[in-house]
Amino acid sequence: MCSEKDCLHFLRSRTQEKLELCFYRYGILVANYPWTFIILSFALTSVCSLGLLNFHQEKNPMNLWVPPNSDFKRDTDWFMKNIRLGYRIQTVMVTAPDVLEPWVLQQLLEIRNQVVESTLQNVTWEDVCFRVPVVLLNTRRKRSSNNELFERDGDEEADADKFNILYDFEPSVVLPSAIFCSIVSSFSTGCYEHSILEFWNYDEQDIQRLSKEDIIFALNHTTISPVLGLSMQYTQLLGGVVRNESGVIVAASSLLSQWMVHVNFSAVDMDLVGNDGGTADWATGQGLIWEQSFLDTMGNITSSLDHSNTTDVLYEASRSFGDISSSAMFQDILKIACGVFLTFIFVLLVLSKFSCLEIRIIPAGAGLACVGLAFVSACGFCSALGIFYGPVHTSLPFLLMGIGVDDMFVIMACRNNLNESQKKKSLAEQMGLALRHAGVSITVTSFTDIVASTIGGTTILPALESFCLYAAAGVFFTFIYQATFFVAFLVLDEQRIAKQKNPFLLCVTHGKPAPSYKSVAPCSKPIINFIYSKIILTNPFKILVVVATFCFTGFCVVGLTKLRQQFDPKWFLPPDSHLVKFLDARDRWYSDSGQEAHVLLGRLNYSAELPHIHNLVKELRAQRDIVKDVNTWYDGFRRYLNFYFFRAIPHEELSEDDFSLYLGKYLHSPSGGKYQKNFRFAGKLECGEKTPPVTISTLDFKFRKFTGPEEAVPAMNRIRQLIQDSNITSGDGFKTVWSKAFATWTTDEVIQHELYRNLALSVICVMATTTVLIVNFSVCFWIFVCVLLTLTDICGMMYYWGLTVDIVSCIALVLGVGLCIDYAAHVGQTFLHAQGCLLHRALYTVNTIGAAVLNGGLSTLLAMSMLSLSSAYVFQSFFKIFFLVVTIGLFHGVVFLPVVLSEIGPSAPSPVVLPDTEHAPPNENAHPADECEMECLQAPNVSDKVDIVPIGTSSMNINHDR
Repeated sequence: MCSEKDCLHFLRSRTQEKLELCFYRYGILVANYPWTFIILSFALTSVCSLGLLNFHQEKNPMNLWVPPNSDFKRDTDWFMKNIRLGYRIQTVMVTAPDVLEPWVLQQLLEIRNQVVESTLQNVTWEDVCFRVPVVLLNTRRKRSSNNELFERDGDEEADADKFNILYDFEPSVVLPSAIFCSIVSSFSTGCYEHSILEFWNYDEQDIQRLSKEDIIFALNHTTISPVLGLSMQYTQLLGGVVRNESGVIVAASSLLSQWMVHVNFSAVDMDLVGNDGGTADWATGQGLIWEQSFLDTMGNITSSLDHSNTTDVLYEASRSFGDISSSAMFQDILKIACGVFLTFIFVLLVLSKFSCLEIRIIPAGAGLACVGLAFVSACGFCSALGIFYGPVHTSLPFLLMGIGVDDMFVIMACRNNLNESQKKKSLAEQMGLALRHAGVSITVTSFTDIVASTIGGTTILPALESFCLYAAAGVFFTFIYQATFFVAFLVLDEQRIAKQKNPFLLCVTHGKPAPSYKSVAPCSKPIINFIYSKIILTNPFKILVVVATFCFTGFCVVGLTKLRQQFDPKWFLPPDSHLVKFLDARDRWYSDSGQEAHVLLGRLNYSAELPHIHNLVKELRAQRDIVKDVNTWYDGFRRYLNFYFFRAIPHEELSEDDFSLYLGKYLHSPSGGKYQKNFRFAGKLECGEKTPPVTISTLDFKFRKFTGPEEAVPAMNRIRQLIQDSNITSGDGFKTVWSKAFATWTTDEVIQHELYRNLALSVICVMATTTVLIVNFSVCFWIFVCVLLTLTDICGMMYYWGLTVDIVSCIALVLGVGLCIDYAAHVGQTFLHAQGCLLHRALYTVNTIGAAVLNGGLSTLLAMSMLSLSSAYVFQSFFKIFFLVVTIGLFHGVVFLPVVLSEIGPSAPSPVVLPDTEHAPPNENAHPADECEMECLQAPNVSDKVDIVPIGTSSMNINHDR
């Protein structure tokens, strides 16, 4: 019986023999029928393009960035289906040394008037505003002292009390229902604005006559909107507040004015209102039109400001983030085009020899065209399977370009490395011999890339899942087109050279062969041979390479331990945009005000659940380290019943009829009218009647400002657990907490785990695939070490370069796995099939495949280089990570791995003789293994003993990798 080693060698040899024979015959076939394969390539693209009839570009952020089985996705679907109505906030911020000066309010009034009078496409503010009930009743005075009203933010419950004021005259209680409701029905609904200009009913003459004392008095004594008649919290509009010793506000540095635009969630169609970046918010058509009018108006106002003035006007529309972030992602198309052009020039330089005949413009153009064909085919194929196209898919051509150009260089390297006897054979046989080596190489690396991308497609993040599946399809089609379309055009170009035709004007024929000059490619064989034989593969430098590799990895491990998982949506915005300026000012003046959130309650038995709701609100207020403002309908309703009806809830139980009766009165009162928006009923809410059964109610609060996901995610989970522990179980028992910020926080919660999971699975599966294809555990182990070191170094350097773990870096890293495996796999596979001593085999490997690998890496860097000039966060992150992938991956694959294999690599296998080479003449440069080892031991200088061995000899059958 044969030994395990012999069995593995036999398996590897037979696999190698069959694959090489298949590609040899395939190369002859393509060379004999190039136009047929070109037509077949276009036919395949056309067939795949039919899938574009099912093309769907996903624009809904919920379907892109949020795990489909997450609590937030479930709660949002419920929210959209049941809440139905809501509003989007448009905000203007005025900053000044003291915004409570009369001239500041006069300027703010001018801005307000221009905003509400703005129109676009005949859509006015009145058409889109969110309407609330107007309750303009004469309530003589509030039962609240100034000391209570103006105390500092120390007691959250006291803060809630002072904004749910009780009055000596409460018309909903004192007046008979018929009279009260007749008064209420005489009022129309009003557009919901929030501004201290309401104090003077937006009256220009009154505001022109104001003194600062008038402003301070009104601010400190007004809690009911003179416009809407509803209780309001005006102090929240101020930032940089200054109080006197009595706690009275006397100055402020910033002032907000807000306009609420109506949105019907049930009518939202993200395919219509979404953007290509997948960053749009829920909106309806007319609302978006008026928001654009708001932006145009504010743009004109800010551009005409006197910038020498100390006043600044900043603004934000609800559509601002979606518009700006989306345009930033796609504003650098020209830079991308320049990167493609530079890559084409580089490919032309590498492939060509500078003579009138051997400028390879045809195969260079065909090779890059393969990338376009592969991208279209992948989009069509994936669309036919129902896989959506997302915003990050725009970067896919860069990945395919790196892989495709790499394949081109490998094929051309194998074509150029044919020895003189092989070059005398027919063109068809030459292409068969070239593809015999190159075909196996690009098959191995393409297959590993497909496996890595497919594994990435198992993630729970929809955008990453879709992108990885598109990438796997794109790599597959790139492999197909490089092996057909590119090879066919290469054959045609060889025929052109044989016929002495000019590469630019095919109708021009040169009478005699023009002088040929070597390529000026930066990574050529003579340069590589000199560097490796004289420097890198000498003993002192080997020690230096190994020591430097592990020292650098140690340095990167330190960075890896400090790498944070963090994402700030502001990174998607250009730093000079109006929104960034607004957000920076908001962070400065409202630093403790975080994200709004809502406790959602379903079809409960509310009369029975009031004690539990009371405890829930109390527990929310107790979370002082994460919760800032708790302003709920329950607080006002409890005091309303306690004060006017002497019902001691939550200690006294209410019947369902009493609850419905009192709730109806409260929601039509001046203090409770603003909470109508917090309820949904099974029927219409009518004044003077019991409320229909409550289907939904919400309790509003705000989180404090968090510095990052390490604070935000635990806060979100703590509130969720608090809700689940609230013992609210009646009715449908539905209870949850919801905030738009949870979309980001939910992704933050899983992204780091998903990154490490995908990287680990990709590396394990790719290494398993490589082991099956290479069938040598020693080489596969060192390839694994190179990939592991590369990924460790990349993640560590991310910290030093200011990157964090987020969805963008996660996508880039998953893609980078395939590239860094390619570099090491090329070298390992070529070394494995070389003959001679370890040192000769290492030098032969880098001389044979090193130039193709290095040029492939340089072409990827060149394609990505223009992205370094982009201001878009996505492109900046992709450039940084791919720069690290290429540079560190090349170092480990082309420097570290040859050094290691030259000392502790596996022994040389017995030569494998294929049918097409069995009669080849012996190679006089090949050394028997034992003699080679003796020469290596005696050689004082590597370059004195190592020759570049030609390809395709009987004594050294070498498979050439990329």
